[in-house]
Amino acid sequence: MNYLRQFQYNEEILGRYIDVLSDQPDSPEKVRTLLSHMFNALEIWVSRVQHREAQCEKWEVHEASTLHALNRKYHDSIFQLLETGNLKKAHSYVNSEGQPFSNTLDEVLTHLVIHSAHHRGQIATLWSDAGIQPPPCDFIFWARQSK
Repeated sequence: MNYLRQFQYNEEILGRYIDVLSDQPDSPEKVRTLLSHMFNALEIWVSRVQHREAQCEKWEVHEASTLHALNRKYHDSIFQLLETGNLKKAHSYVNSEGQPFSNTLDEVLTHLVIHSAHHRGQIATLWSDAGIQPPPCDFIFWARQSK
């Protein structure tokens, strides 16, 4: 898997989701919660790999006005990991329930890609149910446009 492209795509698509949230003040509150959670997951997993304290909580909800900056900041940290990290290296950490685990950077990055797709789907459903058109987010369409 080409993680650089996956996370470039993820950053751009999440930016589009933030734009829709900004343009649709009547969005369900759960949308901001899920967007915040996706950014928190990026920060929490990077902090685990870097063996430091995370700067946020798993379900911390951020102001909509800060989401673009968080998108940039937390994706920049992923891009830094891609430059300096070893995909095969295992990283030991303690999860939010206090249980110890160990996963490779490859496993962590795969999880983050899938995690984001899962919650983007939830948001798209919330918006559709509220009569709000979600942004197109198919990877293949993005890949065609980014060439």
